[in-house]
Amino acid sequence: MISHQYQCIFVHIPKCAGTSVESALGHFDGHQGRSGQDHRSIRMIQKPLPVTKVLRSRENIKDLVRRFREYTRPHANPNNAIQVTHIQYEQYFKFTIVRDPVSRAFSWYKNAMRDPIHQKNYQIPSDIDFDNFIRRFAGQGFLRPQTYWLQEYSGLINMDLIIKFESLEDGFNTLRKQLGVEDLQFPHKLESAPSRDHQIDENTITFIKDFYASDYEAFGY
Repeated sequence: MISHQYQCIFVHIPKCAGTSVESALGHFDGHQGRSGQDHRSIRMIQKPLPVTKVLRSRENIKDLVRRFREYTRPHANPNNAIQVTHIQYEQYFKFTIVRDPVSRAFSWYKNAMRDPIHQKNYQIPSDIDFDNFIRRFAGQGFLRPQTYWLQEYSGLINMDLIIKFESLEDGFNTLRKQLGVEDLQFPHKLESAPSRDHQIDENTITFIKDFYASDYEAFGY
């Protein structure tokens, strides 16, 4: 999401407490219902578009297509269409929240299991267990590696602040100071402990750690 009021760019990685951040920064003002969140990757926001670097990877090309699609399609929440200039992109404070990959994957699974619309949209069987779910959907949609959302077209991650979900309160305190808004209130107290369930066996955890190795390396999990 982009906030001109707070002069910041927040990259909202799914299932990483981003909804509370967007709410606190006024992203949902005037919007009700679904599809209000802004899950654009940094490549979909980056200015200027570094044409010579776009062809470096298949993911770059895919995000270029997504970028132009976002420009033209209607948005349920008009704030999801806000753009920045080259100068704003360079000057605005860029931040994100990351989460332990096992915890994040299980959180998305629990969300999908209680939401028939997600099950329909993503063709998720309502009775699938987590072990089969993650092996089937790892790397797709909201389960892309977290590095996907944060890498610029150069392949580098250039965030001013990366908050860990596991230490949200400390991260939010730092964010308040960086934005110069000490009284910024987040909607509710978030549970920052990783979601680990007894049904997650060691083989599945090993699979997740291998599949999301880039996240573990980039964020020190």
